[in-house]
Amino acid sequence: MIRIFSAALLVGLAVGGTAVRATPYSGSADLQSDQVVSSVDVSEPVVALTFDDGPRDPYTAQILDVLRDQGVVATFFLIGENVVRHPSLARRIVREGHAVGNHSFTHRSLPALADGQIRDEIENAAQAIKAATGLRPSLLRPPYGAMDSRLRGPRSIPAARGHTVVLWSAQASDWSTRSAQRVALRTLTQVRPGSIVLLHDGGGDRRHVVTATRWMVANLSRRGFKLVTVPELLAMQR
Repeated sequence: MIRIFSAALLVGLAVGGTAVRATPYSGSADLQSDQVVSSVDVSEPVVALTFDDGPRDPYTAQILDVLRDQGVVATFFLIGENVVRHPSLARRIVREGHAVGNHSFTHRSLPALADGQIRDEIENAAQAIKAATGLRPSLLRPPYGAMDSRLRGPRSIPAARGHTVVLWSAQASDWSTRSAQRVALRTLTQVRPGSIVLLHDGGGDRRHVVTATRWMVANLSRRGFKLVTVPELLAMQR
């Protein structure tokens, strides 16, 4: 449920004043039984920001600037054909200490494809990412979060290609609004220790996501959260 905030709190967020206070969650997080990860049960206040659909000029670079300036890391789920178009951005992501994941090669809904096409989408993206960065991804986020039985479990197509499927537990539908305040507030009300946050650096005009990211990182830091990559978060599971 989205909370209603006063105008004063909105102004405070926008100017970097008093933090919006979403109550931290201290109970069990969700590591689903089918091994599709949406959040992680952790013992400390850590959160993973993730960005989908890049790399995309200029928004990926602008988000990287924000993360660098605030000294935090994130995870970028990259579309293979975008990596081919912008290999230098993919390299910068890795060079600056962030994690990369596989978001398919062409961003087609995987459940709509035949088995061989799913394998091609995953493998072609993995090869593009490795060619650009030197790293083969071990994480997969299916486009749109669309899943079927072929994408779940230890015998799934992603597992056979060395990928763990990662979804999310907090998201602001940043594709449906151009308001940075709305994106930040929607996200901050959902964040709990172990959350995986869904944001987008590609797929359209993401200027509002750049601004929202700056506000959210500052807010979370003031509230005592540490921002980590998804691989780091998985390693912290209780």
